[in-house]
Amino acid sequence: MSLIARLRSSVRALIPAALFTILVIALSSAASAADSLRLTILHMNDVHGHYVPYQEKGFEGLIGGFGKAATLMAGIRARNSAEKRETLTFLSGDLLMGTPFSTAFKGKLGVELMNEMAFTTMAAGNHEFDYGQDNLLAELKPLMKFPLLSANIKTDDGRYLFDRLIVKQFPGSNTRVVIFGLTTPETPVTTHPKNVKGLIFEDPIKTAQELLKDFDEKDLIIAVTHLGKDDDEQLARGCPKIDVIVGGHTHTSILQPIRVGDTLICQAGAYAKYLGRLDIDAEDGKIVKYHGELMLLSSDVKRDEKIEAIIADHAARMDARLKEVIGKTEVFLEGTRSVIRSGKETDLGRLVTHIMTANAKSDAAVINGGAIRGGLLVGEITLGDVYTVLPFPSTVVRMDLPGKDLESVLQRSIDLEEGSGGKLQTFGLEFKVTSGKVKIEKIGGQPFDRSKTYSLATNDFLAAGGDGYSMLKEKGTNLMDTGQVVSDLIIDFIRDKKVLTRGILDSLQ
Repeated sequence: MSLIARLRSSVRALIPAALFTILVIALSSAASAADSLRLTILHMNDVHGHYVPYQEKGFEGLIGGFGKAATLMAGIRARNSAEKRETLTFLSGDLLMGTPFSTAFKGKLGVELMNEMAFTTMAAGNHEFDYGQDNLLAELKPLMKFPLLSANIKTDDGRYLFDRLIVKQFPGSNTRVVIFGLTTPETPVTTHPKNVKGLIFEDPIKTAQELLKDFDEKDLIIAVTHLGKDDDEQLARGCPKIDVIVGGHTHTSILQPIRVGDTLICQAGAYAKYLGRLDIDAEDGKIVKYHGELMLLSSDVKRDEKIEAIIADHAARMDARLKEVIGKTEVFLEGTRSVIRSGKETDLGRLVTHIMTANAKSDAAVINGGAIRGGLLVGEITLGDVYTVLPFPSTVVRMDLPGKDLESVLQRSIDLEEGSGGKLQTFGLEFKVTSGKVKIEKIGGQPFDRSKTYSLATNDFLAAGGDGYSMLKEKGTNLMDTGQVVSDLIIDFIRDKKVLTRGILDSLQ
């Protein structure tokens, strides 16, 4: 018998009917309040080492960065506390890889900043593995003052690598908040295969369905995912028990939450440009009211002093070297995500692959657009600029590849969706695409013959079958890892030329 029913039977004979009615209403209201929850979710994703503000076309001043995010977080938490509203803070994967800070500290700076900012939890992203499992598990995870979540990663002997879920229950509310993490099953082809050796990435939807069997409709279910917008929508359709999905991976700026059935889906772009906010009111585990938005970390947002002090301390350790000017460019070298992953040739992609071809003494070269993480503005070029553009410690691999398999490599690039990191930048290959089919016409300036074998330079990531280029791993012969780091070759080239002119770029043959 419920509390209200017991009280109804025990006091009915003792008090007048009118007073009894008032008491029942009061107790019913109290029970309803106990089952309600007012909650704010603050979220970020795909930071990729962008801890400090930066300049972006179309925006005044410097935007983004953890210092600005921390300021907004602190203000919102304070207001929520005064209004009896709870706050959770999530990072939906890919803290690592993308700037000199990431290259220098391999994620330790990011973890220290997240600890200071009191993040509730973080989902493991594919790029968390880029410096190897030892770095993630032995160096970073022990430093984290928050759980690292992923319910679908386990070792080949059946052990789950991270916490699968956490449960939160707040004072004054009977609603349990169940938070679980999911990581893209694409991870083995988006990081070097050696980084995930011995790991199994289970199907996210099946994992979620199995995991949530023990939770009922009165629980508020939140998935913190690194799957991408389309996969999040599939997850929502396949697992309607989920109330909120806070996602990452595709760098999608979802300005207003997407609703799939009764599930809300959020994602906050990338590079610490936005702080996402979702306010929800829930009763009996069901959302009855919500409002979501992305808050731009604009130039007028003050930076948190503690966060800035931590960053400054780390910056001082590497600034002297990274600020070294190695040359300059008179041409804007385009490397933004939307262009470098479009499949269209760019000056920057051509420059990088030309240098790879020259140093490997190969007929041609290819590199995945996802290896290039930014462009070079007109003006001076520093070491830090190059490491920002090419943050991965990739080495150049030379191999021999039959002509027909080389066409298969280009065909895969063409078949990939625009925006995929597997879209290639090339050098030494002249080809046409007719009705979606690739035909190579020349290689190294000479007529192409599908029956011949050619030498190809690529990075160790693609050579190992990364981004799904299994034909390079399976069909390539006489593989030789030159040990030459791509970013170092670019630095040497710029030092030698001193100034990159339009003439130099046009003369690359």
